Amino acid sequence: MDQMLNSQKEDCKDTNVETNNNPLDVLDHYRNIADKYDYFYKEVHQGYIPILMKCLDLKPEHVVADIGSGTGAIAKDLFEVSGLHNPIWCVDPSVEMQEIARQKKGVNSILKTAEEFFSNPQISERFDRVIATISAHHFVNADAVFEGILCSLRPGGFFLQFNAIKSTLPSFKSAKMLLSQCFKRESEVRDLLQRKIGLSAKISEKEFSFSAEIKKSKLYERYRCRFVSLFQKLSDDQIEEGIIELDNEHFQNVGDDELIKYECTVLVTKVEKVA
Repeated sequence: MDQMLNSQKEDCKDTNVETNNNPLDVLDHYRNIADKYDYFYKEVHQGYIPILMKCLDLKPEHVVADIGSGTGAIAKDLFEVSGLHNPIWCVDPSVEMQEIARQKKGVNSILKTAEEFFSNPQISERFDRVIATISAHHFVNADAVFEGILCSLRPGGFFLQFNAIKSTLPSFKSAKMLLSQCFKRESEVRDLLQRKIGLSAKISEKEFSFSAEIKKSKLYERYRCRFVSLFQKLSDDQIEEGIIELDNEHFQNVGDDELIKYECTVLVTKVEKVA
């Protein structure tokens, strides 16, 4: 166990910088985690794809944009299973994440923030579908982004926003507090979306749940590598204390290579442009 712990700390050493009083910014977070991002989020991304396919109703000729697309993992899977003719526009400001995305089939990499991308008048009525999968909390100017999304949609097109709202996977107390901030921000952005474009679009919401599983060793590695940007606020000692808390309260009799099964629930907000 000690050998595994030391190995995980070594793998994540670049993320253990200035995490106490001066947390790294979001771009630094994704720079540090880029090479492990697909590995860390593989289980939840696999759960998202069937839900996205059900909600998006994709046709081969559709043009799709993924905002806050990260490494393009979701876009790649959507492209492959939907039979799209056009690569998915993957919009993300992280150089390191986009370097990985460019290597994937079906990805049109766009190195921009959401605000920069939607300020371009040339994308007016360009897309049939726009998605933001657990990324809207990173919008700096959500008002401008939502206005831009609506302008970028063709008549009859729609925007899907994914919000994570519940998971049965246990977390330690300090991590729970930080995750609640993220969920609160997602909720605030969703409320803003409804207020901002509710009069010029049809808005509906629906919850979906899916099952996932993860090895205990991988779960702990995710924490040590601060797989969520807000976890930069946690020191190494706080994370190790949290892992001890999880071991004592939930996983005392779970082996490092044993799978932990859990349920995730997401809220999908659909914004249909009025023709």
